[in-house]
Amino acid sequence: MALISFAIVGKNNEPLFMKEFRDESATDAIPEAELFGLTVSTGNTDGFSKRAKECSLRQQFILHSALDRFEELAGPPPGFGWREPGSTGTDAMWVGLLCPVEEMRVYGYMSTTKVKFLAVVEDLMPSQLIQHNVVDKEVKKLMIMIHQLYIEYTLNPFSKIGDVKISSPKFDESVLECVSQFNKAL
Repeated sequence: MALISFAIVGKNNEPLFMKEFRDESATDAIPEAELFGLTVSTGNTDGFSKRAKECSLRQQFILHSALDRFEELAGPPPGFGWREPGSTGTDAMWVGLLCPVEEMRVYGYMSTTKVKFLAVVEDLMPSQLIQHNVVDKEVKKLMIMIHQLYIEYTLNPFSKIGDVKISSPKFDESVLECVSQFNKAL
């Protein structure tokens, strides 16, 4: 069980941050660039090598599909149909499981400013003893940590915020550290 990809989507559904965390050496799949006859760039421009990269087309499709489910749950005003009455703080922002997709599960979290956080996690094998509610708690903890990183990023007076993609090496490194902690916990 591991985090496959993560996205932060703005209140107008514009992607602010999308990364895939799957180890390329662990898969036998054909890279998308080779699949479509494009050239493959082997240069490492972001300093993360195989650990974090832009989302593949498949992961983008899964995240966009989950975003549709998010919109169904949020619904027209008053929206927020997933919230339990009386919930406050991070409990009120936690959406939980949005949808299972093949061997993955997509989780959601929405801030009070309607910024959406989406996490794609490998689904449990029947032979594993970990309960889904334990995984849900770990994913919620991850979402809260990354939400806190996002808040710190937006509070930086030199950060470009709004409909602009997040382009901060420090933010990337901090998210990668949170993902590593999450993957070790499970």
